[in-house]
Amino acid sequence: MVFFSNVIAFEMSTETDYECYVIAYVNFMKSLIETTGDVKELREKGIMVSHLRSDDQMVRMFKQIDTYGVDHWGLFQDVTTRIDDHCNSKAKTWMADLIHTYFRTPCTAIALLAAGFLLCFTFLQTFYTIHPMKNN
Repeated sequence: MVFFSNVIAFEMSTETDYECYVIAYVNFMKSLIETTGDVKELREKGIMVSHLRSDDQMVRMFKQIDTYGVDHWGLFQDVTTRIDDHCNSKAKTWMADLIHTYFRTPCTAIALLAAGFLLCFTFLQTFYTIHPMKNN
């Protein structure tokens, strides 16, 4: 945390012509990390590597870093827009809700597959009962 604070102070000094990349990064990570579950998901996906003892320490570290109200969201605007587009997609939201609600176990997926086959076979049986094949 001291490293980030020192780099932020260096970026904010009037003597440098650097863009505020670290400030933008810290603000972006603060917007992503709110709970230990967020840190766990980022770590499991390989997006974040943490050498701290716990995910809770990572959450507390990012909450404690002060950027003094300086924001440079333009550096991560493309990433933020893509994340928003992904999260606001109705089709993806419905699919995730469907999978999370109805397919928690493999048995439910197998049952749906079996029901689909039975429905198809029932349709075929009904069709061929109404329109029997003509033998010559």
